[in-house]
Amino acid sequence: MARLASDHLGMDLLIVADRRDPVATLLAAEAKRHDRRMVAMEHEEAGRLFSIAGEAQETRILPDLPMLIRPTAPPIPNRDSDAAFLAGESMATLWTAATLARSPVLNRPSHRGFEAGWSSSGAITERRAGTDMAPEIYARAQTDAGPPDRRPWAVEDMRGRTRRWVGADTGNAPYRARPVIEDEAYERVIVLEGQAWRCTTLSLDGFDLEARSIAIAGNLGLGFVAVTWGLDPKLEQARLARIDPYPRVDQIIPVWEDLGPALIAALSC
Repeated sequence: MARLASDHLGMDLLIVADRRDPVATLLAAEAKRHDRRMVAMEHEEAGRLFSIAGEAQETRILPDLPMLIRPTAPPIPNRDSDAAFLAGESMATLWTAATLARSPVLNRPSHRGFEAGWSSSGAITERRAGTDMAPEIYARAQTDAGPPDRRPWAVEDMRGRTRRWVGADTGNAPYRARPVIEDEAYERVIVLEGQAWRCTTLSLDGFDLEARSIAIAGNLGLGFVAVTWGLDPKLEQARLARIDPYPRVDQIIPVWEDLGPALIAALSC
């Protein structure tokens, strides 16, 4: 019955994304190359697509079809109360459908939300990921503060922009800060359902970044994720620098030749 429902809608693969998301455009081209009938919908529209049938033995999602969940678009300002209520109901339906669907879902939501175990706090995310948890400073009101000690630190503003923190120059709060490696460079690993690809060809076998990144993604409940590692100039140490639950197009392009077909395969029933 679920298969008939999706066939009637003319799709066998759904990507839920902002219409301006370039990853959706990239995946649509890959799906066409593999003769998949992919449809892209924004989150509210996708939520209105589904019906949820609660029965004695199971909960059924109609249509039940493979999905890739991408980040939501910015909220629409100045909505009236009725429109805001309907939007919330649609998002709740999408959350439930993506969580309970039997078909493959990347990234499948959890009871915590659409990003599963990921949090905007790096320390909380690291704890849930089962890795070493580095210190994190969060300032809600204090402006233009300086680093707490002589270690190298980086500070991140509300827009996610990160830079070195060397003096009393944080600017306006809120912001968060974490220690880093002096003069560190970065390696990024793209993880997809137990597979992983590094974005450079540096010889880094001693760090086992692919396996570590796969373990992190699994602990967070994320099937498709970008994991960034900070490396010291001598390539003697590595630290977990960042986890992106929604990989950006610039992050995945270096490995797209392998990743594109793997995404289509992962979204196959």
